[in-house]
Amino acid sequence: MESKDQNAYRKGSDNFSKGSNTFFGNLKSISTTTPTTTTTTATNYTEPLVGENSDIDETSSVGSSSSNISNNNNNNTPVKPKTFVDGALRGVWSIGAGVVNGAKGIVEQPYLGAKNNGLGGFVKGVAKGVSGVVILPAVGVLEFFSYTTQGIYNTPITVLDAMKSSPKEEEMITVSAEIPTIFFAVDLEESFKNAKEKGIPHLLKVCIEYISRRKNVEGIFRISGSKSLIDEIQTKFDKGLITSVDDLDPNWIYEVACIFKSYFRYLPHSVIPDEQITELYRIQNNITNATEKAAALKAVVNSIPNFQYTILYECLSLLHDISLNSKENLMTPSNLSIVYGPSLLRPNVEKGDIQEIANANTIVFNLISFFQQIFIKNPDPSILQIEHSITLIKPMIQK
Repeated sequence: MESKDQNAYRKGSDNFSKGSNTFFGNLKSISTTTPTTTTTTATNYTEPLVGENSDIDETSSVGSSSSNISNNNNNNTPVKPKTFVDGALRGVWSIGAGVVNGAKGIVEQPYLGAKNNGLGGFVKGVAKGVSGVVILPAVGVLEFFSYTTQGIYNTPITVLDAMKSSPKEEEMITVSAEIPTIFFAVDLEESFKNAKEKGIPHLLKVCIEYISRRKNVEGIFRISGSKSLIDEIQTKFDKGLITSVDDLDPNWIYEVACIFKSYFRYLPHSVIPDEQITELYRIQNNITNATEKAAALKAVVNSIPNFQYTILYECLSLLHDISLNSKENLMTPSNLSIVYGPSLLRPNVEKGDIQEIANANTIVFNLISFFQQIFIKNPDPSILQIEHSITLIKPMIQK
């Protein structure tokens, strides 16, 4: 069940989209004629393009389909972009549609006017056509800013919904109680103790070295791997059967990436201590100056105890390197922060606190983006023994 704050946020989003669509629909009607259907109501957000028989919806196209935008007057759901990118693309489409329809109206409006009302209609059609050349592109530009703003506003809701309906492929299997687990569902320090007793490297060391060699693979951490293969690899890790990257198939990148991110998600406690998590949220909520915020983040991060700091350092170092290859892997700091924000900062997802989730993602975004400026203390090399001079391997998976 959603919280009152979340319901209010969704209602505000709906009202914003509803008002914007109605407003721009009324502006467009000034320069268009709709001989058979002239209804632009608050419950129907589809305005026909200039032309007597056009049935194309201007608010659809990018990222939408007839399932999202209906011509049925009983549809009370406002058309709205889900993210900033979705809003920007809708806005670009709207600008293009305004230019095309404005030019088209110069010919169509006089013709339709003469056809319906003779000479008087022709004169009015010319006026409408000329005004459309100016008004429709201008409305398109305004819609671009409106859709983009709506997309920014709706992004937290989209992130929350995606987290609530995260794919089952990312769920970790429950290992039988008869088989003692080495890594999964145990505290971080205990898992390192278990690995040392077994005389094997920690799962994090193997995963980091494996992923570091394939950090330019498109969709890493975003594309889910095979559920059965993820379960198989996890079981092998927990039995101590995987002790180096050579024990992992070169084509298992999505499965290994899923295990790596799920390891942090299902830790009983975050790798960041509660005291530092509280401070990070305080900084995000109270400090707006960029320079002051960076200094405060650096102070808090470098106050984390050495053991947890080293784990966090190696994790964020990997994510920073991946973000530097975003032109190839399409994983920007923003995309990565959505994946790792909830795991590292532990916002109350079940409660549905949109602002807390957004703050967690923003904090991790800053830690990834400004890694070199924030993580000024060297990690303890004896903990994970990560080799940082790794040669990049071209992806073997063919797209």
